[in-house]
Amino acid sequence: MNKTFKLEFREDHVYVLLGQNYEVTPQQEDEFWAAIEDACKSYKTSRVLVEGYVPKRELKPAEVVSSGVRAAVVPRLWFALCLKDYEPTELSELFKTVAASRGVHVKFFSGSEKALNWLRSNSPE
Repeated sequence: MNKTFKLEFREDHVYVLLGQNYEVTPQQEDEFWAAIEDACKSYKTSRVLVEGYVPKRELKPAEVVSSGVRAAVVPRLWFALCLKDYEPTELSELFKTVAASRGVHVKFFSGSEKALNWLRSNSPE
């Protein structure tokens, strides 16, 4: 399968780039969270910065809840999102709330510099 996201370690965080064709499907979701979990364990970090494009398909509320639960695969995860032309919605708030109930910190940003500052000044590492 041709991955529509790329992942790498940068200094003190896992960096994820979502491509223009990233579509949240159950298979893609499994791959995404498994890759996040593996990278965070390998690099001993709980900081993740996601940049790129808004996924092609909007999730249904039940899928958002599932994704929020899956975010807890990394203990004490700090998850910053910078998506091109993205305006947070009620579904974004639902994701943040579900993730927070599992100990995950999620925040949406318009720029990566602010996102990195948030990750570095708040996460425990």
